[in-house]
Amino acid sequence: MRKIRTNIVNPVSPDYAFIGLDYVISWEDGIINNIHSYQPGVDLDCEERLDELCLPGLIDIHTHLSQYRIRGRYEPSLLSWLEKNVFPEEALSQNLDFAEKIATDFFQALFAAGTTTSVIYTAPYPQACETAFSIAQKFGARTLIGMTIMDQNAPSELLQSTDFVFQKSVELYHKYHNVSPLQDYIFSPRFAISCSFNLIEKIARFAQDNSAWIQTHLSENQIEIANVIQLFGTDTYTQVYENAGLLTPHTILAHCIHLSPTEMDILAKYDCKIAHCPDSNFFLKSGEFNYEALYSRNLKIGIGSDVAAGTTLNMLYHSKMANYRQSVYSISPERLFYHITLGNATLLGYQDKIGSLDSGKEADLCFLKLPPEPIPEDSLISAICFYGYEFPVIETVIAGRTVYSR
Repeated sequence: MRKIRTNIVNPVSPDYAFIGLDYVISWEDGIINNIHSYQPGVDLDCEERLDELCLPGLIDIHTHLSQYRIRGRYEPSLLSWLEKNVFPEEALSQNLDFAEKIATDFFQALFAAGTTTSVIYTAPYPQACETAFSIAQKFGARTLIGMTIMDQNAPSELLQSTDFVFQKSVELYHKYHNVSPLQDYIFSPRFAISCSFNLIEKIARFAQDNSAWIQTHLSENQIEIANVIQLFGTDTYTQVYENAGLLTPHTILAHCIHLSPTEMDILAKYDCKIAHCPDSNFFLKSGEFNYEALYSRNLKIGIGSDVAAGTTLNMLYHSKMANYRQSVYSISPERLFYHITLGNATLLGYQDKIGSLDSGKEADLCFLKLPPEPIPEDSLISAICFYGYEFPVIETVIAGRTVYSR
């Protein structure tokens, strides 16, 4: 058992987080068993870490493992960035040694950022996806991983036939679904431009029949949207996914920037989940996410790093960017903190086991070093979200096991 005397910050609801100064948190066999205010004379066997904060492990609901090395590679917009940077980089993961190295580097960086749960796209090769699972299992990562799916409109070395890519995706699902309590498979069609309607429909039908998770991109860029409408002959981008049956309560849609009110209503109708990627949207000049309109429809909104268009795996930075990228609407620090912890856990249906510091939940934890200057308690969450790197990660714990220590 580990028992630590520290300070805790615990999300309770979208607009409230509990701050406990000088608290004790303990866990055993991967489960939090006690959280209480420090009791002198009783809590004598603690690790003393009062110069730190204990948070729930951070959660990243949208990231691209195979793109990790190309963070910050500039292009003025999405489609040219994919062609110049992403496609050549993902092609390198055909080499198993490269795939193993980049997966190792990615997960080590993820843990060093305090992230304990991630939702991942790999390069569009079965062996690259299997390598990512192998490294995740070795390190004890909590993650959903999917092979990027494409059968059209991409370089030939990245494309597979419709039947091949569908069959391999199903095989990967059967191999990794429910095998480990920490890892699962997620079907990952890149976006409508690179997937035929037949492929999208086949993935959607299988996922619906098996209540499987799906992730894809929607309405990120105006040129992308125009291309989709021309390719599929629909009135909107969202209509393509609706016609194919891809919209479900287990579908995570990244970006969702340029949606009409009708499209927003459709996503709400199907209880789809949204991955807001503010740093990526800013980097590629894709546009401003309409947080207020989507939140008002009770859609579950999470925050993702979207590495590599997102420039870092640090989810505290992305919480800040979620507020900075709203021209008028302001998102409170408490809600930002909720989004990258309990909110993202709730989006994934994991709220009963992770996302907050509660007895009986799994011990997914992140310890941050407090800066030297005193911070008033009522400003602590604001400082966590809006400071730069003044809160370095000291330790990251997944299911009670330390996966990073500074």
